[in-house]
Amino acid sequence: MKLKNVIFDLGKVLIDYDFNIFFENLGLQDHKLDISQVVPAIKNFGSGKISRQQFYEHSKILLSHDVNQAKFEAAWRSIFSEIPEMIELARRISEEHQVYLLSNTDEIHFPYIWDNFSKLHFFQDNLMLSYKLKAIKPDSKIYHRGLEKFSLNPEECLFIDDKAENVEAAIHLGLKAIQFKDYNSTKLFIDKSLTI
Repeated sequence: MKLKNVIFDLGKVLIDYDFNIFFENLGLQDHKLDISQVVPAIKNFGSGKISRQQFYEHSKILLSHDVNQAKFEAAWRSIFSEIPEMIELARRISEEHQVYLLSNTDEIHFPYIWDNFSKLHFFQDNLMLSYKLKAIKPDSKIYHRGLEKFSLNPEECLFIDDKAENVEAAIHLGLKAIQFKDYNSTKLFIDKSLTI
């Protein structure tokens, strides 16, 4: 079946991020902290199970900080930079195919990204966002809900994600998928897949 749709992950595929910036902006760079310490809270926030207020309160406990919520959210938003060649590749693909974003994200991160990286706006409303779909990759629910939202046939979709477990979940559900490692190999795979 011919591929009609290309679904892109956001983080580490189109937009890079560095959580060290978050710790630095919180004033915690001298502490031996790792983002893994807040992963459960991130997953709950990203799947819409807790509010931004609850996420902030959890972070105070997990990271032992006393930063106010406004400063905390500013630090949480400060971690992003674009991956220009991948954004341009996605934009070119959008000229002949439908493109979508399928992202594990939250109500602080995504609005900031959308407002500050306007080069992504060619995706328009084709957004499958974890905090709105109430599930995060690699949970099959987010794929099902995203595909259902846009009435997409999985066999007509190509999915690109940087995490192997997310790619495997997509393949299991019938999508064609590739793990993003670098621009050149990804472009080659996409070009070949879309011309078959």
